[in-house]
Amino acid sequence: MSMNCHACAIDANSTAIASISYDEDTGYSIRECRTVRTGIGEYCGPGGKKAVNRLVSLLRKKEIETLVLSIHTPCFFPLDTLFSRNISNETFDSYCRAEAAFLLSKPGDFMHDHLSYTLNSEQNPLRKYLLFYYPREPSNLLHDRLHACCSISSTTHYLKPIIKSIAATLQPFVLLEIEQGYATFSAGNNGELEYFSYWRLNHKSDVEYFALRELTISPQYRQHPLSITGTLASDKSLAERLSHAAGTTLYPFNLVDLYAMERNVRSACSSSIEQKALSASLMDLYDSMSPS
Repeated sequence: MSMNCHACAIDANSTAIASISYDEDTGYSIRECRTVRTGIGEYCGPGGKKAVNRLVSLLRKKEIETLVLSIHTPCFFPLDTLFSRNISNETFDSYCRAEAAFLLSKPGDFMHDHLSYTLNSEQNPLRKYLLFYYPREPSNLLHDRLHACCSISSTTHYLKPIIKSIAATLQPFVLLEIEQGYATFSAGNNGELEYFSYWRLNHKSDVEYFALRELTISPQYRQHPLSITGTLASDKSLAERLSHAAGTTLYPFNLVDLYAMERNVRSACSSSIEQKALSASLMDLYDSMSPS
């Protein structure tokens, strides 16, 4: 059996289209990985239709009819919360919207996504969830403008597939993400998220304090492989200082290496936006293969 899934990831400055296939005999293979220098602001701005038309032309050229849309908006709001672990999807969605009303001044302007944390006890009627709230407008606008070209099977906050991708290896992990203005710290094991923290940055040097603080608060994670990702993760001097201060090696988050993927493309598939698109494609593929 062979399956193929496509994703389009968009952040402030770039768009990446990625396609991953899976075959029982050969494993995972990257079939497409292409980046264009067009960000969210250009799609949503005065010249947005022209920018979207260029994206539509590219999707048609690649004969992509269905894709996952991964959105990295300029801001998002993470929230830990507890819900009953046996509630319906409709009730879960209602609870998420209720939480938004307490967190945000204009909750109707935001979408939400979620990840579940490790369930510590089968007898516990509650489960802890990580919610992501992010602006609704970019994805709604892109849905409308891409509708004539292709079907968007789902929209996801960019961090969800990244965390799920590294967790799906079933190995212990720590993931440090460094972006303009904030950093996140995720940790887990056995395919599940155990811990997540978000930190606003006034300066890049703040990330050193943040990372060391998190490793000090939870010293057990010093034994986990530490991966680094994000648009600022390519700063080698910062990565070296972090590695020295933490007393551990930092590994660039790279799905190609993580899953020993065959690359049938010229691109190295290593940039931050390409990793976002590959993660979304991989998780769509993973969910498609999982029993419902």
